[in-house]
Amino acid sequence: MRDLDSIRRFVYREPRMITGFDVDFLAGGSPLRGRCRDVSDTGIRAEFDDPLILGDTGLLTLRPPTGVLELRAQIAYIEKRQVGLVFLFETPWERRMTIEFIAAIANDAGTAPIVRL
Repeated sequence: MRDLDSIRRFVYREPRMITGFDVDFLAGGSPLRGRCRDVSDTGIRAEFDDPLILGDTGLLTLRPPTGVLELRAQIAYIEKRQVGLVFLFETPWERRMTIEFIAAIANDAGTAPIVRL
């Protein structure tokens, strides 16, 4: 393998907010419990102990202290226990409500501000 083959291609990522709340992902059987490590307007990065399958879609439930949000998501990448899930918005309204929900998490006391990772 050449050195250049190991370099990741640059892809712009939305600003992410560091978090630490519970999430569930249901893609068939029973829901898998994970821990959200960061969130943006387009998706999350979470840790799961159970194995997940790249490309699976399902119902993602976010459970920060500010409330609960359920929306469809797809597994975009898996690196060891780290899993990237992108939100699958079905309507512009759903996207707006998700952005407002994420903003409420950011405004919650004790939550880190949005950062670029």
